[in-house]
Amino acid sequence: MDWRSPLFWMLCATVLILASAVVRGATCSAGWRAWVCYQIAVVHRTFFARCQMANKCPFPESGPAIIVANHTSPVDPILIWHRHFAEFRKPRLRVVGFMMAKEFYERRGIVNWVCRAMESIPMARSGQDMGPIRESLTRLKNGHLLGVFPEGRLNVESPDERLLPGGTGVAWLALKSQAPVIPVFIHHAPRGKSILGCYFVRTLVTLTYGNPIDLAAWHGRKPGHKELAEVTDLIMKSLADLGGISFTPIAAP
Repeated sequence: MDWRSPLFWMLCATVLILASAVVRGATCSAGWRAWVCYQIAVVHRTFFARCQMANKCPFPESGPAIIVANHTSPVDPILIWHRHFAEFRKPRLRVVGFMMAKEFYERRGIVNWVCRAMESIPMARSGQDMGPIRESLTRLKNGHLLGVFPEGRLNVESPDERLLPGGTGVAWLALKSQAPVIPVFIHHAPRGKSILGCYFVRTLVTLTYGNPIDLAAWHGRKPGHKELAEVTDLIMKSLADLGGISFTPIAAP
């Protein structure tokens, strides 16, 4: 091939771009799979869901944290991943491992691979299995970031008016690990039940971050039903306040 040909230079440029991508993926501190997930999130942000922040992302660059968010779309983890990654110094990317419905791990194809690459923790919707909770606690004690949707499922009933009742599992994790709990409210995420279907919806998403929730009053206390209900309500109230909506308390008045 003639080196003066435009096709020759196009091939050279393609090789350089691919080589750069391989090097960046290989040197990413979070691993090449996390880097690929970040690129998937970049494509999503660039062509489909424009994602903006109402304020600065407060996720720590080291140490554990529990990220809690409202849940109205199957692509919520991707939205949080992208904005979180965009704030970090490259290639200092941190994985946010989300607790996720177990059935996603039983699907074949790209969805299954992405769930595993994002280091998600599969959990039955019944919430009866303590294995995922223990795995989550272990990750927090090892200094990782954990993502939790405390509503437990997609909020299709009242996503713009009221949060679903929160599960007490996130309160138990917060008290046991004493990791900071950081609320994030996702506005205008694409609605639907299919991950791939929502991925290709064009929309403008806004993420509003809250300060770490102060749970010092409950530290050192045995996490009984009363304490778990109180902490859960505080977490849900903090999340609802960010979105300007209401929530359903579970603690006794």
